[in-house]
Amino acid sequence: MKILKYSLILICFSINFSYAEYDTDEAQLESLSDAEKKELLMQLGKLQQLSFDDSLAYGEQVLNLAKQAHDDIRKARALKKIAIAYQFASKNDKALEYFQKSFKVFEKIQADKESAEPLLKICMIYWQTSNYSKALDSCLQSLRISESIGNQKGIADAKHNIGTVHDLLGNYKTALKSHFEALKIREKMADLEGIAKSYNAIGIIYTITKQLTEAKDYYSKSLKILTEIDDKQGIAKALNNVGLIHKDLGNLKMALEYYFKSLEVWKKEGKKYGVANVSNNIGQLYTLFKDYDAALSFLEHALKLAKDIDAKQLIQENYEFLSDLYVAQGNYKKALKYYQDSSKVKGQIFNDKSNRQIADMRAKYETEKNEKEIALLKKNSAIERLMRNSLLGGLLLVFVLAFIMFLLYRTKKKANQSLRFEKAKSDKLLLNILPVRVANDLKEKGKTEPESFENVTIYFSDIVGFTHLSTQLEPKVLISELSNIFTVFDNIVEKNQCERIKTIGDAYFCVCGMPEENSHHAENIVQSAIEIIEYLRERNHTSQFEWKIRIGIHTGKVVGGVVGVKKYIYDVFGDSINTASRMESNSEPMKINLSETTYQIIKDKFKVIERGSIPVKGKGEMKMYFVDV
Repeated sequence: MKILKYSLILICFSINFSYAEYDTDEAQLESLSDAEKKELLMQLGKLQQLSFDDSLAYGEQVLNLAKQAHDDIRKARALKKIAIAYQFASKNDKALEYFQKSFKVFEKIQADKESAEPLLKICMIYWQTSNYSKALDSCLQSLRISESIGNQKGIADAKHNIGTVHDLLGNYKTALKSHFEALKIREKMADLEGIAKSYNAIGIIYTITKQLTEAKDYYSKSLKILTEIDDKQGIAKALNNVGLIHKDLGNLKMALEYYFKSLEVWKKEGKKYGVANVSNNIGQLYTLFKDYDAALSFLEHALKLAKDIDAKQLIQENYEFLSDLYVAQGNYKKALKYYQDSSKVKGQIFNDKSNRQIADMRAKYETEKNEKEIALLKKNSAIERLMRNSLLGGLLLVFVLAFIMFLLYRTKKKANQSLRFEKAKSDKLLLNILPVRVANDLKEKGKTEPESFENVTIYFSDIVGFTHLSTQLEPKVLISELSNIFTVFDNIVEKNQCERIKTIGDAYFCVCGMPEENSHHAENIVQSAIEIIEYLRERNHTSQFEWKIRIGIHTGKVVGGVVGVKKYIYDVFGDSINTASRMESNSEPMKINLSETTYQIIKDKFKVIERGSIPVKGKGEMKMYFVDV
């Protein structure tokens, strides 16, 4: 076969060729002596990788020569060189194939230090294609090899990759721990490139967990080092991440500038993954700018690249951004389709089987590590064990008697603990559905009497357009959203000494001033309503779905008591409840509507806007007021 022309300027002194360029084929290679082949092999290995075709061709030449010279170490390095060429061209399948071949040769000749590196490359390809179980398996295998030979750089690189996999899986605490362990090693080694990578990875996790000040600090430190050492791909990652910070801080124009700088570097580097990732981010920003044509252009380009390299994480994120784009345009049919596509890909990425495999692999690694440590301890403590066993023989009877007494004590203690646990659990369940005083009455007396309360303020809220939204969302998503929102409502209400009575679908009903009297009942309810509105406004800025509510508040006389015998429900009755409900239905989205009665109580404590008299079904004209929030 014809082999690529290559320069022999560097090697003509040792092979005695008098010209600078030479066409070589298999027959000519066979004519070389073993010494000449080895010299040619070494010099070819030093040639610079300029383009994909040249890199691949030189790698194949080195591989061919290594095979003829029976040089396994250079054969493995050549396979790695070919894999890197494929990886650079975003041909992940071929890159994976050659990295695996390289590792097998390194493993065969027991070149442990060099065998750990292709495993990390394999890990990277697997995580980019969202195969996290295999990614973690390769990382842990690399870590075991590096630990066995004390290769500190290999240990740090493996821990960094393990942290990245856990980051992608959403295990941020574990990821952060791994990255800080890698950073500590890299700082001791003064490995600037590694330190910059660790800073960047830590910044990513702080960004995701909304610790933006810390994230910005780590990104800045990373970008400074990367610029000093001229690491182009590292600079591109850092620029993208600084853009993410500006987006989260609301500096959208600044974010776009950083994204485009990052995109320019990724294009020059020819990395499809980087281009697709940043194009996704740019598409999302253009949606926020309402430049929908530009958004669609970038997102479609990103999706094509992500599919080319089978980057499921980027595909899932892209579908999510496309769904947001079509929601913004009012095309709910397409928005729903892409939302479903996003959920489907997310399900492929995070399936139970993969999570179990990952947990098993981590446990296996820890077990193997512990077994090695135990074996070492056993080896070093044989004499100590012999002496200890002699002593144990004399004390065995004492230990047996003590153990029997301990078992009796522990059994009794365990039974008491079990009873206390069950009692606490039943008390907690009871308090989840009944007010404290009512629950105590039922426990002590077995019954509770209905009571009338003169001064109670009632809160009603209802989600705007809930029926329409419920037809657009999957049941699991809908229930999850309501649960998250109502849990925060409960916390706010409880903090302000109010009592949640019940929820009916999307309606939320609470009171203050019963069953325990409270002189600040109206003030507490209004304060709760304000905090609920503020919470929803803040949530709507970052959440995928926007929820708006109407709130109505009224003060008056009510009756409260337990309804039912088998299933206890504490409920509240009276005309004041109906009036509060009318206040809610006559409110507006994200507004708090007060009755005249409540207004007279709180008018000196809150700023309100008079609405005038409004006709109310069954009650005639009623004065109403909005709380100014």
